[in-house]
Amino acid sequence: MNSKDQRRTQVVAEIGVLSRQVEEMDSKIRAYLADRQNKPHPRHLDLIERIQGYRVPPSISTNYLVTLLDNLQWKVHYSKRAWKQFWDNAEAQRRKEKPNAVPVTENIQSVQNNGMGGSTPQYSVDTLWEIQKEKLRAYGQSDAKETKSAFKQRMLKEYKKLNQDKKENQEIILTFDKDSKHCKLDIK
Repeated sequence: MNSKDQRRTQVVAEIGVLSRQVEEMDSKIRAYLADRQNKPHPRHLDLIERIQGYRVPPSISTNYLVTLLDNLQWKVHYSKRAWKQFWDNAEAQRRKEKPNAVPVTENIQSVQNNGMGGSTPQYSVDTLWEIQKEKLRAYGQSDAKETKSAFKQRMLKEYKKLNQDKKENQEIILTFDKDSKHCKLDIK
């Protein structure tokens, strides 16, 4: 078997592993939502991002490999919608059971855990990163000009400064600056 065939076999195996991980994610999400204290966070957003960013190298591309990847990406697209529904339903149930509870974000490392506290619902820095990526895609930008870690540091710095400056009746909101192509925090 030549190196191209070996690499194609490796890509088929990688796609197979990712496909199985998508299938296993339903039960991981359900388990986590049922017992957040004792079950690990499923990290489903990382899996979605990994699959959506996966590419078959052009040098080994075949119709079969492209079809396998396309099927996997559609599978994760529909699964993402179902997982979001699981999450929304679980949050609605939690709000019903504990009306004064702050909604939990999709990531254990929430903004609040990173030093961004408050009485209003909090979004995780990872969720804010996803929002910025969606906005960039909407404006035709394929690549972010900053890394995820640089984004997190910038958000934390902005939040700390705004949190000191804001008045009692104000809240911190996320906005997207079309000129700089960055999400920014502001006071409303």
